[in-house]
Amino acid sequence: MASDASQGGGPREWATRVVQWNPARTAVKRGVHGYAAVRGRGLQLTGRVPEIGNLFAASSPKAGSQWMKALLDHPVVRSHTGLFTLPQLDYQQTPHKRFPAGTFVPGIYASYDEFREVPRLRPRRVVYMFRDPRDLVVSGYYSAVKTHRTTHLAEVERVRDEIRALPFDEGLLLLIKDAAPRLREIETWVDIDDPDVASFRLEDVNADPREWVVQILKHCGVTLSPDELETVLGDVSRDALQARDLAQREAGAESHYRVDRKTFRDVFKPEHYTALEEIVPGLAHRLGYPD
Repeated sequence: MASDASQGGGPREWATRVVQWNPARTAVKRGVHGYAAVRGRGLQLTGRVPEIGNLFAASSPKAGSQWMKALLDHPVVRSHTGLFTLPQLDYQQTPHKRFPAGTFVPGIYASYDEFREVPRLRPRRVVYMFRDPRDLVVSGYYSAVKTHRTTHLAEVERVRDEIRALPFDEGLLLLIKDAAPRLREIETWVDIDDPDVASFRLEDVNADPREWVVQILKHCGVTLSPDELETVLGDVSRDALQARDLAQREAGAESHYRVDRKTFRDVFKPEHYTALEEIVPGLAHRLGYPD
């Protein structure tokens, strides 16, 4: 039988699918945050805050953030952490936000300096996921023009329309330039000395998920039994997540997890290498990626 995770169940997933009007969806998310705050106070009053009181998944968009959420929000993993998963909001708008006790916070898209402004009120762990920045922008291009749902953010949709209207090479160049702030955020997480933070590379995880899932969960204070590990690995595999994503989309729509998985080696021209190097000189090399 498929687990709850593989079926995409739960009130948060239901709310995301059903509430399509953006202001209403945001209100639902804020309501869940309010519930988490009440729950957190209850844990504190009764001395039941988990040993790791907050868990954060950080990355750039298109660098495995949805996979990390699926992993750390998996019912089996949650049964070990005791954490409540918060719905994702734009936390850069509230850099000093205090997160409730006993919560897992996915979707931290911010520089390391910005993240350090989040008050450390209790023991916490951060999982940061890197991805080859050259492939990150290629994935971002296809997401912008094809697979990402409408965001209801006028400026974002304006840029997406502009990219779609251009020939591929010019559109990719525009996306690279538009992604400059996110690329510079990634730089700030390289070689940091912070025991709360463990960083990983998405390519390594994809190549050997068994090894790296164990390492990620170890950093989060979680050790799974062999049967639990098999369940989790099955539910967070690319095929499983792609199937869940397609089930939530209209018939004929493309998944967030692309079928056509072109890499930068397939599509980059000299001008794309140059543009990326001007924004984040040597970043791919610093992260250990080959030329």
